[in-house]
Amino acid sequence: MSFKGKFGIILVILGFASIALPFTREFVVISLFLIIFGASRVIGEFGWKDRLQTLLSRGYRNKVGPDKNSSSRIDPLLPVRVLKLAESHSGVLTVSVVAMALNVGLDECQIALDDLVRKGAASADVDFSTGVATYRFPEFLPRTVDGAQPF
Repeated sequence: MSFKGKFGIILVILGFASIALPFTREFVVISLFLIIFGASRVIGEFGWKDRLQTLLSRGYRNKVGPDKNSSSRIDPLLPVRVLKLAESHSGVLTVSVVAMALNVGLDECQIALDDLVRKGAASADVDFSTGVATYRFPEFLPRTVDGAQPF
C-alpha cells in the first residue's frame, strides 16, 4: 500500500474519532472533511474510483435517465404520430397496427402506447382469448348523436 492509501486510512480514522468527541459544529464539519478526503484517497489507492463512478452513474440513470422501458429511448414524436394514427382509426389501435402504419418496431410501439396509457391519453383492454391488447383513445372514439361515448 502506498503512502496515499495509508494517509487516507489515517484521515478516515481521525475523522471518525473526532466526530465522537463533544466539540463545536465547526469541528464536526472538519471531521467530515477528513473522512471524505481520506476515503477519496483510499478509493483512489485501491482502484475503486472507476467502479464507484460506474455504480453511481447507473444509479443516477435509473432514477432520472433512460432505461430499457423508458420512452426516452424512442423517437420523442412517436406518441404524437400514434395519436394522429388513433384519430384516423376511430380511436382504436393495436401494437401491430401501429407498427405497420408507422413503420416502427414492435417494442417501440409498445413503449409509446404504454406511455400514452400512463399519461391518461389511452386505455388498454386485453382480449384474453387472443392475448391481443387493444388501445382505446377516448378523444377519438366515435360519438353518438347526443354526444355520449358508445360502449
